[in-house]
Amino acid sequence: MKQSSNIIIRPAKSEDAQAAVPLIYSSGPDAWSYVFQEGKLSPQDFLTRSFQGTKNTISYKNHFVAEKNGEIVGTIVVYTSDRFFFLNAGTAGNIFRIYGLRGIKVALRGLSMEGMIQPPKSGRLYLGHIAVPVHQRKQGIGEALMRHAVSAFPNYSKISLDVSQVNPGAIGLYNKLGFKIVESRKFAGPKGLVPDHHYMEADRSSF
Repeated sequence: MKQSSNIIIRPAKSEDAQAAVPLIYSSGPDAWSYVFQEGKLSPQDFLTRSFQGTKNTISYKNHFVAEKNGEIVGTIVVYTSDRFFFLNAGTAGNIFRIYGLRGIKVALRGLSMEGMIQPPKSGRLYLGHIAVPVHQRKQGIGEALMRHAVSAFPNYSKISLDVSQVNPGAIGLYNKLGFKIVESRKFAGPKGLVPDHHYMEADRSSF
């Protein structure tokens, strides 16, 4: 657990789902909705059940949260490239457990997203689901979460992430931390549903 002024950063717990899932959804609402809205099941339904589980990419076990005065005010997920494919298989299993036969449509939409938001490259530490509620922004919470996540995995010299091209606030923060755009990628699905993304990398030394 790390504490900075009145912000505490700690590993997420299963019982954080009620507060953490809306933040995770806010990290990419268009993408989450495109893939996981299916029939009466919402993206939040899928995120909640996956977050409370263990062996999948969205599990609480892969997240840190920031807490301020007892309120969760930030989330971040961390993947290592060597664990991603195992975790992603768990996410695929969750899709079919939660959506049943409709899971085929969900899985196909998810695969279409992977052309833009690709699996972590070998040897990279990947950061995602970086989110802070609007009323708590510009207090250094996102930066603190990112620095904490990187410090928790000292054996990785390259840090990577994806960011929407229409999110200048996030891009500015990542530039400040030394991230540079490596590749700009286009959404392969129906035009206008999900913004195109930048893939960015930074050296650990910049942290």
